[in-house]
Amino acid sequence: MPDTNTTARRGLRLAQDQTDETVEEPGRLRALANRAGTKLSQQRGSLGTIRSDLPLLIRFVRAYVKGDYRRIPWKALVMAAGALVYFVMPVDLIPDFLVGTGFLDDAAVIAYVIKSLRDDLKQFEAWEAGDA
Repeated sequence: MPDTNTTARRGLRLAQDQTDETVEEPGRLRALANRAGTKLSQQRGSLGTIRSDLPLLIRFVRAYVKGDYRRIPWKALVMAAGALVYFVMPVDLIPDFLVGTGFLDDAAVIAYVIKSLRDDLKQFEAWEAGDA
């Protein structure tokens, strides 16, 4: 099996077309964040490590869409949206319905994006906490 960074980059490329269209329209971006939040709630028990990282990406995108937090570089917004698009895609590199392995690719994509956006997400969390 390819390393997780390779899997994550492949997953983000798979979601690229839908991501580009979604980021351009606030309504679609809001709907994406809502779908990701719903799927997170429904699948919480089977998500493993992404259970704790995914809510941060959802809040990051929602804060941007609401206009509450606009200090998000365009590239960071696109990457965060790409991770959410990949997460909600019904068919991806490893279909989610495969028990035990279905969310491994989702975890790789989300972990890769969290790591790539570390500084932007730290600034966002400080803003959320009222420290920025």
